Amino acid sequence: MYAWPKKLLRRRSSSAHFAELVHPHIRQLYRMAFRWTGSREEAEDLVQDVLASLLARSVVLENIQRLGPWLIKVLYHRYVDLYRRRRSSPVDEDVDWETVICSTSEEGISSQVGMQRALLQALSKLDAGWRDTVLLHDVEGYSLLEVADILDISVGTVKSRLHRAHKKLKKMLSEGTYSESHPC
Repeated sequence: MYAWPKKLLRRRSSSAHFAELVHPHIRQLYRMAFRWTGSREEAEDLVQDVLASLLARSVVLENIQRLGPWLIKVLYHRYVDLYRRRRSSPVDEDVDWETVICSTSEEGISSQVGMQRALLQALSKLDAGWRDTVLLHDVEGYSLLEVADILDISVGTVKSRLHRAHKKLKKMLSEGTYSESHPC
């Protein structure tokens, strides 16, 4: 019977352990990457880049209490780094929001899809800092502390951004600026 070399067994078990740790978070990582990039291909590349960079650190990942928010923070920082290199500011990144809006329509009642599209249209017009804060807190469900940690800002700034973004969204949606009949 063939005996696997110990080094290969460790590498193999380390990869399996890494996959076990991150697997529950991959959909959320992809969802956020897609929201930030507006492109399936770029979102996949971004998530793959983050996971590849963390593969050798599975022991470190094991000791992180709330791995989901920590992975989102790593993803966000990688996103900012990659797009800062491409442009002078990642905040001004031109996301194809029509693709994001049209691809998020899920099965269900058409009025709900229309409301979702109207909300996404309004979100696309927000300042990027406000939009990221709303996406992380309201859509993904992160706490104020987690959002502050992910975005490297104070909790007070998170609260301020949420308040201002909600006020702006409410105004945009109540004015009927965004219709339910967005062409997709």
